[in-house]
Amino acid sequence: MPSRLPLSSWKWFFLSFFGGGIVFWIPDLVIPALNRTEGGGAVTFACPALLVLFYLILRRLKKPERLGPSIPIFSLCGIWVFALSFTLLAQWIRSEQGLGAFSWGDIGYLVASSFMPNRIFELVSLEGSIFALLIGTAAMIFCLLAALASPREITGSAAKSS
Repeated sequence: MPSRLPLSSWKWFFLSFFGGGIVFWIPDLVIPALNRTEGGGAVTFACPALLVLFYLILRRLKKPERLGPSIPIFSLCGIWVFALSFTLLAQWIRSEQGLGAFSWGDIGYLVASSFMPNRIFELVSLEGSIFALLIGTAAMIFCLLAALASPREITGSAAKSS
């Protein structure tokens, strides 16, 4: 496996956005599929832990000299935008008969609501993953602040000592 992954800025953006969103919400699907009676405690810790692991892997693969999209910022956007879709899938997995039939209006409502933080907060709270979302958000903010504190991340090159 190469120690650095040469990608364009757009590819880093898509990898951070889609990868961060999907990696964060996968435990919310897998854990209920394995145990329908799980109350959310495992999801609360598994989602942010996988997100931080994903961030660390991407940061290691990204060239330190390369300026480009911020991995924490776009991963954070990904987890919030994909929140409703994944919580809907998680509820479908947890339910016995599924959630019923969907119309195009329901899908439109879901897509429109994916960009309203108050709706995301409300519906994720009802699903039971709100603490995972808040911990993941705090973790990405911490990763962003740690990256900004590093001179390598600000200037795009390793700090040079004279």
